[in-house]
Amino acid sequence: MDLAVDISKFLLAVSSLNSLADSVLNNHNYRVAFISYSIAREISYSSEFLSNLLVAGLLHDIGLLLIPSTEDIVLLKASDFHENEKRIHLHAEVGYELFRRFPYFSKIAKIIRYHHYPYKFFFKSRIPYSAFIIHLADRIDTFVLSRINTGYPYSYLSSFIPELESYLKKFKGRIFEPRLVDIFLKKICPKEAFWYELLKEDIVKETLEELLKSIASKLPLEAFFDLAQIFAYLIDFKSPFTATHSSGVAQTAVSLAALFNFTSPDLKKMKVAGLLHDVGKIAIPNEILEKPAKLTVEEYDVMKSHVFFSYKLISKLGIDRNIVEWAAYHHETLDGKGYPFKLRAKDLSLGSRIMAVADIFTALMEDRPYKKGLPVKRAIAIIDDLVKNGKLDKKVVNVLKENLEKINVRRETAQKRAVEVYSSLRELVQKFTSS
Repeated sequence: MDLAVDISKFLLAVSSLNSLADSVLNNHNYRVAFISYSIAREISYSSEFLSNLLVAGLLHDIGLLLIPSTEDIVLLKASDFHENEKRIHLHAEVGYELFRRFPYFSKIAKIIRYHHYPYKFFFKSRIPYSAFIIHLADRIDTFVLSRINTGYPYSYLSSFIPELESYLKKFKGRIFEPRLVDIFLKKICPKEAFWYELLKEDIVKETLEELLKSIASKLPLEAFFDLAQIFAYLIDFKSPFTATHSSGVAQTAVSLAALFNFTSPDLKKMKVAGLLHDVGKIAIPNEILEKPAKLTVEEYDVMKSHVFFSYKLISKLGIDRNIVEWAAYHHETLDGKGYPFKLRAKDLSLGSRIMAVADIFTALMEDRPYKKGLPVKRAIAIIDDLVKNGKLDKKVVNVLKENLEKINVRRETAQKRAVEVYSSLRELVQKFTSS
């Protein structure tokens, strides 16, 4: 049995996370991907080229999720240029650092890294040609949005298209690659259909999903696992206190599942479920995630909602149902008093029970704003109490205790790898912001 994956919805979901940095950026990613593809298609490149360009367009601003600064958003939304502004490249460098570690995304990482470099650097650096396409598409979209106010966007076409043509011609050859400007102005811009599609969110999103399916409907399975790990990093890195959590949960869950003789495909599913189990935390404010004291009742209600949003988001990815349940039921308890669905023992599969134990064990071992990581014996004592109170599965906990040293070492190793990635990204941010 193999785990077939259609990655198009997954890519669109990761791209849409940018709306949390700024609501405009959600559709911006979609539009940049569509504009880039429209230009590249006129050059008749290979399907691999088009696929990489689409993915890079969708993810080009993903680094913004790890930069909590309005200064960066303001720079990106401005239609004028900041050629000497070093900070304009910060989010691109963060995106590159995040993606370059994964083989399938290494080419895409380079495109992301250079997408704000003007054409004058073409002969000075080894910049992928795709990056100049993304750069042009990015600036076209920013310019257009600066000319569209509220109301029906199509009503602005007659006014902003002449302005856009003048803008592109003015910077042709210095900021923008000349051939790409000509292609856009001669073959794409005059078509009303292009603008009708671009400026309608539901239509452009539908088109992108179809393009992703037709060009790369079945990407290598490893690309899916890589994207799941990147997704986990984006969620966990919101706070230094959760920076390694999903990596630790995933490894602990896989270690336990292996001891229950899960098949190799199911172990892969368990890893993905562990990596994605907290994706809903992207919607939780940092002041709650990082509060150095006990949460109020109101704050706890907000915190609990993350599991429901994890369920809703993962359910839309078109992946195996087991992954959805193992990931999203990790706060359900055998006595039916967990959350958010109040499921009982009969509704919880072994995989869901394993994930619940893995999540609690990992959380107890980690430093949090309100506590230091616990000694192993103390953590196990708390888990034993949860078994006695009908919360956790006794068989799963017994397997954890019988194999505690081996499981804990593997958890620590996985979390150390996550720390390395997190630290490199933080150092990069400090380098850009302190100079």
